Amino acid sequence: MKTLLERFKELPDYRKCKQIKFNVGEVMYMSFLAILAGANGYMDMELWIKSKKEELTRLLGHRFIAPADNTIRNVYLNMNLEALNKMFEDWSHEIARREGLSNLNIVSSDGKTMRGSKNKIRNEKARHIVSLFLSKEKITLAQTKVDEKSNEIPALLELLDSLKLDNCVITVDAMHTQKKL
Repeated sequence: MKTLLERFKELPDYRKCKQIKFNVGEVMYMSFLAILAGANGYMDMELWIKSKKEELTRLLGHRFIAPADNTIRNVYLNMNLEALNKMFEDWSHEIARREGLSNLNIVSSDGKTMRGSKNKIRNEKARHIVSLFLSKEKITLAQTKVDEKSNEIPALLELLDSLKLDNCVITVDAMHTQKKL
């Protein structure tokens, strides 16, 4: 988890103010841990961070003031999503390539429609993503959005090409078992 904390600290800070109380990466890291512990919203994240302040102080290596739910919300709303996605992708690849993994890895692929992502007001369809999951380590290696006028087949092929995986068994849905593929 320390390597993940260091990755979060590398995220770009969107703020221009000189009097900054919180490190954006640390707020993201603490809220990420809160989500893993079952937090469902910004207020839940704030409460979890306050309840685990002692443990988080040891983990971060310094004392801190627990961020308010509005601060956490602002960090999420202003975060550079491309940088965050790249950070997670690099971290998961680092885990996948570290020594000690088995010679043969099982990578599962799956496409999902994201619940609650349909916007009737803007006439937007629900977002569909395809992701690759490293089964043994239980982490998502990468994910990408499927184009609206396409399906997950080209998105998965593009994702696999970008990763350049070695010694892997890749499991796919029946949709991908076509002669052309």
